[in-house]
Amino acid sequence: MTTVTSTSTTGTTGTTTSSTTTATTSGSSSLGFKDYISLLTTQLKYQDPTQPTDNTQMVAQMAQFSTLSGISDLNTTATGIASKLATLTSLNDSLSGISTKLDSIIASQQAASSSSGTTA
Repeated sequence: MTTVTSTSTTGTTGTTTSSTTTATTSGSSSLGFKDYISLLTTQLKYQDPTQPTDNTQMVAQMAQFSTLSGISDLNTTATGIASKLATLTSLNDSLSGISTKLDSIIASQQAASSSSGTTA
């Protein structure tokens, strides 16, 4: 569970508003896109209308989240590729062993053939 508390003071009257947002994650210790959007909309809902959040900051936050999401997807893809490469390497090693055995069998049959005087 993540709790975000924001407090703002407006104008010369000293009016203070406070809001608390709680986002519950589903069995994970990290926040996902839905949690981010929930926090973002809550932040927008409780922001001071006379001093709204800077658009540049919001765009930067969204860009950072998108970049992080892209890196996470890339990491998942790279892990999948590494797993498949390990499987292919193992298969290649197995086939190499089979090829060596076949070469050995063929060589022994040719030797037996040539010693008996027949050609295959």
